[in-house]
Amino acid sequence: MEDIYSEYLNIIRDFREYLERKMKRIVPCDNSTNSAFLDELYQKIKNCKRCPLYRSRTNLVFGRGNPNAKLMFIGEAPGKDEDLQGKPFVGAAGKLFEKSLKDVGISLEDVYIANVLKCRPPRNRDPKPEEIAACFPYLQKQIQIIKPKIICTLGKFSTQTLLNTTQGISSLRGKIFSLEEGRILIPTYHPAACIYRPPLKEQFLKDLMLVKERLETDA
Repeated sequence: MEDIYSEYLNIIRDFREYLERKMKRIVPCDNSTNSAFLDELYQKIKNCKRCPLYRSRTNLVFGRGNPNAKLMFIGEAPGKDEDLQGKPFVGAAGKLFEKSLKDVGISLEDVYIANVLKCRPPRNRDPKPEEIAACFPYLQKQIQIIKPKIICTLGKFSTQTLLNTTQGISSLRGKIFSLEEGRILIPTYHPAACIYRPPLKEQFLKDLMLVKERLETDA
């Protein structure tokens, strides 16, 4: 009788834990399922209409890369090429970004890339606060699934959003900030800024080297 009662309590306990995970929307930590969780999230949001940007998009730009990455890069918003292809950082800024990663010895196969906004703002204008507010939960879910050890924000808007600050990128770049769950964040310039202002590229590469060093240290 005691064995039956003990088994009953175990069932109740397991069911309660299951409900708590559902209520808190906790993502299981089995990395082998990360790709499936990301795909499930994409399927849920691909027709998103939380803000007016859906009216002019060609594709929702979700993210690309290694679903088990220890390093995650987060940009601001898709551009024209990204909107057409449905992938982040595939235009001119993306080419510079990929070359810069190669220059400092970071493999593209080891990272995950996403943006704060999943839809392109008209004429590549700056993201609006209400657009960021609408899209940010999606990015938070991506981070929760991937569980990167290091996040490198690319540009002002992604940096300010994740750090909840109004400070400019020039005063934040190249510094290390602690986040929850032992995660760190290192801000740097957006690759597009290095195209428009070539002198910034030296600092951009320096920041990426810092990212690489911390990645190797925390590996």
